[in-house]
Amino acid sequence: MRFSIDAAILERYPQTEVGWLVADVFPVSADPVVDRWKAALAGEMASNGLTLENLSSCPEVARWRQVFGSMGVKPSKYRCSLEALLRRVLKENALWTVNSVVDLYNCVSVKTLLPMGAFDLDKIRGNLFLRFGRQDETFEPLGQGETEEVLPQHVVYADDEKVCCWLWNHRDSRLVGLDEGTRRAVFLIDHAFSPTTTSTEAGLEILWEKLAETGSNPVEKGICSVSQPEQEIS
Repeated sequence: MRFSIDAAILERYPQTEVGWLVADVFPVSADPVVDRWKAALAGEMASNGLTLENLSSCPEVARWRQVFGSMGVKPSKYRCSLEALLRRVLKENALWTVNSVVDLYNCVSVKTLLPMGAFDLDKIRGNLFLRFGRQDETFEPLGQGETEEVLPQHVVYADDEKVCCWLWNHRDSRLVGLDEGTRRAVFLIDHAFSPTTTSTEAGLEILWEKLAETGSNPVEKGICSVSQPEQEIS
C-alpha cells in the first residue's frame, strides 16, 4: 500500500505534513495505564494555562479554524479533532472511552496538540490518499447513522473505494474505525501549517513509545510532505 498527498493539496496547503505509523495492536475495552493518562489530562492542561476561555487563541486551534474556514465550513460547527478533544477535557475533565488504542492516541493528541487518527489496515482497499473531495462522494461518519455529502473543496483521506476521514481530521469513517477485532492499524498525524508546540516527528516518537508501553507492536513510521509526497506502507 502507498500513501500519498495529492499535488492539489500541496499547492493549496504547501506546509502540509502527514506522519504515519503502522503497528500491530490489541485493543481492549479499557487499559489501566491509558486510564491513568486520561485522568491526568485535565491537570496537565491547567498547568499549561489552557482554559475554555482562551482555547480559541491557542495557536494550533486558531490555525486549524482558519484551515477549516478555507474549506467553506463553519469552524464553530465542524472542529478539528484536536479542538474537539481539548474541549471535552476542559468541559468534563474526561475523554470519550472507545477502546484502549483509540483512547491512547487521543491522549497523545491532547499532550502534543497534534490531531491524530487511525484506520484499521485490513479495512483499507488499495492505496491511501490525502486529497480533495470528488463530485457525488459521500462519507459515513463513525458513531452516526447519516451520511455526509463530500464537496470538492473538502480535504479527505480516502482509499481506492471510499472516504476514510472527512474534513482533514474532523471525523473518521465507521468503515475503517478501530475496534476490538483490529489487529493492524495505521495511525496518522497531520497538519496544514508549521506546528508551534510539537513537531510531526516528535509526535510520532511519543506515539510509538506509548503504543509499545501498552502492549502494541509499532512496526514502521514515516512522514509525507512536499519534499516526499508519496511513501510505501508495508
